[in-house]
Amino acid sequence: MPSSSELAALIRRAGVVGAGGAGFPSYVKASSRAETVIVNAAECEPLLQKDQELLRHFAPDLVRGLELMVAAVGASRGAIAIKEKHEELVKLLERAVAGKKALSVHRLADYYPAGDEFCQVYEVTGKLIPMGGIPLQVGVVVNNVETLYNMAHAERTPVVDTFLTVTGAVKNPCTLRLPVGVSISEAVALAGGASVPDPVALDGGAMMGKVVEDFSAPLTKTSGGLIILPREHPLVRRKSAGRPAFDRAGKSTCDQCTLCTELCPRYLLGYDIQPHKVMRSLLFSPPDRKPWSHWALLCCECRLCSLFACPENLNPGDICGYTKGDLAREKINWKSTPLNRGQEPRVHPIRPWRQIPVSQLKSRLGLEDYEAEAPLRQQPYAPKLVRIPLKQHVGVPAQAKVSAGQTVKRGDLIGDVPEDALGVPVHASISGKVTAVEDFVEITA
Repeated sequence: MPSSSELAALIRRAGVVGAGGAGFPSYVKASSRAETVIVNAAECEPLLQKDQELLRHFAPDLVRGLELMVAAVGASRGAIAIKEKHEELVKLLERAVAGKKALSVHRLADYYPAGDEFCQVYEVTGKLIPMGGIPLQVGVVVNNVETLYNMAHAERTPVVDTFLTVTGAVKNPCTLRLPVGVSISEAVALAGGASVPDPVALDGGAMMGKVVEDFSAPLTKTSGGLIILPREHPLVRRKSAGRPAFDRAGKSTCDQCTLCTELCPRYLLGYDIQPHKVMRSLLFSPPDRKPWSHWALLCCECRLCSLFACPENLNPGDICGYTKGDLAREKINWKSTPLNRGQEPRVHPIRPWRQIPVSQLKSRLGLEDYEAEAPLRQQPYAPKLVRIPLKQHVGVPAQAKVSAGQTVKRGDLIGDVPEDALGVPVHASISGKVTAVEDFVEITA
């Protein structure tokens, strides 16, 4: 079993990042010390099934990755957090960890967002992360399923493929393993093509994903799912509206009913996040809205307030999200505001009765008609061209190490970051000739 420093160096060289979010470099977590490692297998986003398929087909790889991380951080416990409704997978995982004293399977209720790391740390350990803090402050490291799969394979191969579910308005919903840099249009074609005439994609899921109209955009290491919907779908229209529309509607319509706050998963854990007060900030001129804006700083941007709680169909989640961005540019964080009084979070006693079932959320989003199995297809796909972004991770972009006209093989290093910088290298996902180098590397087979 490699040491912490050896594993960190190995997964950095392999370009392993958090595959389910912003792409935080995994070697940083492997270099830390923790008591518990949690595998986030909750997969809360409606319709997406990538993690379920990975567990179904590659449970031993996941367990191997978990064992590596547990050993690296010196943890005494590794827990796979998965929703209890997936009974078949729960039993499969329990068999996979049988006889491994440090490893266990933790069953989660079927609510959204059980995959939020603050919720998950509390569910698995009973600990509450400090306000404005991170899981490591309570001795916990959280990784998602695909990240640990990639760790298990890091010794033999760098990260050159991504797994994702393609579902919604497609003829054959499925989960695919594709080379990084393949276009969205190719992924949709492999799912039988769109079944509606004017499709758009929700990249990353119905709740936290973004609307993508340009199907020539490439898949990255963090691509986890594409939901294809008709352009006129109400969810697409909601997500496509911009900040001016959100502000205008919020300023004129919000009646301060507080439902956005009362159903907020972080508020129910006892954190000082109150979306209705952030909505109140819209009534003030910029110099006077700061005290209200600060209530956005602990938002996890799950958008439950926007897409489920608000009876007026307003967007407190999006408003909290860009308010956080405004404050970050001014270098304002929660710890530097008057809200920070050294208090500790206290779980709301009514929390269990305010958790929103995913089935109810799916109905509210208008996605019930798109419910379908999305089985993993394991046949290799050989694209003729890929465009691999040099920045698919938190930190500094990789600098290209190849030039146009150069021949590369799958797995070759094509971009790297300085040793002392936060970031990871990028590798060729297919063999071929480099045909362009910009903020991406284009390779033609």
